[in-house]
Amino acid sequence: MYPQLAIEAAAHSDVGRRRSHNEDSFAALPRLGLFMVADGLGGNAAGEVASRMAIEVVKGCFEVDEDLEETWPYGTGCAHDRDEVRLVMSVRRANRAIYEASQQQEAVRGMATTFAGVLLGPGMTYIAHVGDSRVYRMRGGTLQRLTRDHSLLEELLGDGDGAREAVEALSNRARTITRALGADESVDIETRVEPTQPGDLFLVCSDGLWGPVPEGRIAGILGAHRDLGFAAELLIDLANEHGGPDNVTCVLARLGGG
Repeated sequence: MYPQLAIEAAAHSDVGRRRSHNEDSFAALPRLGLFMVADGLGGNAAGEVASRMAIEVVKGCFEVDEDLEETWPYGTGCAHDRDEVRLVMSVRRANRAIYEASQQQEAVRGMATTFAGVLLGPGMTYIAHVGDSRVYRMRGGTLQRLTRDHSLLEELLGDGDGAREAVEALSNRARTITRALGADESVDIETRVEPTQPGDLFLVCSDGLWGPVPEGRIAGILGAHRDLGFAAELLIDLANEHGGPDNVTCVLARLGGG
């Protein structure tokens, strides 16, 4: 393991104004450099079960210093490569655990969850995500989205303009999720590796934040407030001021030195 990085972190979650219970789960673990959000799907309590399983399984893979049989399948390699693979394989293990529980227990049949996770290592950040929970990076006053939603809209239209607004206006299915942990026996996990700089601020959040709140407003709060706990609370409040249509969760992590 690496020496512990200097990381500030804060996290907050809220049921929102239109839901009866919160199906989001999250973890902010500075000592592991690991930050995660999962947004459960499936109705009743099943979504909550799936999201909690995702967080706990991934967390457990990093807390226990074990050599997972599938953690490093490609032979020898540098530590950075192993970190990326370990993150991906821990998410894959979570997918399998959720899927098997769903098949074995009638009460949670069909449960699934989105997942977005950030692993901060020396000089690098590793991102793994499935679904439409997002990862952003704030650097030099600019907010950049580092994940691509696995939704019908994103996968049909990519980054094109014009047609995107038309599809959103015409179809209430535009934001339908096309990938989720637990939906199938295997899952395609999207990854990204980025170099880090001191002072980088990462936001991991569910669609309860980015859905109702414009990215410009999110950037404004992150840029104006140094205290991460206060910023997280303000982001939740802002989502609820915009109607609070869904559970809302945000996890913030900032690298020291900036």
